[in-house]
Amino acid sequence: MEFKFGEVERGRTIFEGMLNSYPKRADLWSIYVDMEDKSGDAAAGRRLLERIVHLKWSSKKMKFFFKRYLDFETRHGGSAANIEHVKDLARNYVESSM
Repeated sequence: MEFKFGEVERGRTIFEGMLNSYPKRADLWSIYVDMEDKSGDAAAGRRLLERIVHLKWSSKKMKFFFKRYLDFETRHGGSAANIEHVKDLARNYVESSM
């Protein structure tokens, strides 16, 4: 509600508090990404997605978050370098998990 009707920064603080309590809840991370996406602050969304893909997740969840990150970059006019960065992160993850 804070993201939509209140202050975005206060909404971020609330989400950070929830994520400190429940760091492995992928649904909370996903909702947080949605809220950042809707807030229009692409830089904050990129920082959040960068944090997410560097956490330890199952391969299924990592695939989901890498897709979200790539979709985010393409929707928000990410440069070719940003898109390639996401692809490199995904490649590195796949190579390290084999």
